Amino acid sequence: MIDVEEDVFDYVYPYVAPLCAEGCFNSEYVPSPVGLPHATLMEMDNIPDMYNRGTADTEEYSVLTYEANVYAETKPECRQLMSAMDEAMTTLGFTRISSTFVPNAANTNIYRIVARYRGAVNGEKTVFRRR
Repeated sequence: MIDVEEDVFDYVYPYVAPLCAEGCFNSEYVPSPVGLPHATLMEMDNIPDMYNRGTADTEEYSVLTYEANVYAETKPECRQLMSAMDEAMTTLGFTRISSTFVPNAANTNIYRIVARYRGAVNGEKTVFRRR
């Protein structure tokens, strides 16, 4: 398995963390964040690209899907945070495949946007938009 989750998070961190409350940018789900705005970036899928297997049946590429969740008290703040996330992910080489506003029935004063990104990565940890 080609594992770049920590590398991706470390790359995105300086784009997103300054816009979050202290300690509120995570690489895993946090059921009760300590403050807002809050963001998460998680690797959802890491699938070997079966069309590009090496001659020794080695994994040459993996197709990755990441999910970003941003939460804020105002819609403009939420959009600003997602914009920073999007800039980082697309600069890294990922393609945004969805971005959805998710209503919060439990607390209508908290805005949430969920986005998914896809890219392929090789063994040298280079991200490609198309594979």
